[in-house]
Amino acid sequence: MSLINEATKQRIIQEILEARKNRPQFLVAMQERQEQGLKIARQCAKILKERFGAEKVVLFGSLLDHQQMSWRSDIDLAVWGLPEKDYFKAWAAIDEGHPFEIDLVEVQNARPYIVKAIYQGIEL
Repeated sequence: MSLINEATKQRIIQEILEARKNRPQFLVAMQERQEQGLKIARQCAKILKERFGAEKVVLFGSLLDHQQMSWRSDIDLAVWGLPEKDYFKAWAAIDEGHPFEIDLVEVQNARPYIVKAIYQGIEL
């Protein structure tokens, strides 16, 4: 007994084949999006350091590898030394004026699996 009907199965197969065919163009688009995201991430790091006194900012997550990105990829930034009282003001200052969502992570409050990803990131 199958969980999906034949028409659904064929539609899924067609979508997979189409995605494979379009993969090279998709990767070019993701590389361009990555470059745009890196530029924005650097600007955000500058704001966090200069306006809010952050000691260190690290970019981590899917933006580091365009082959792992999607159209929904966001900018993941880990921050050290950001005063707790300034967290929401800082996030608001960097989360506007561009097409990316920003995840701002205070390292001291991050879960262990997030900390592991952060240490694979790049300092900005």
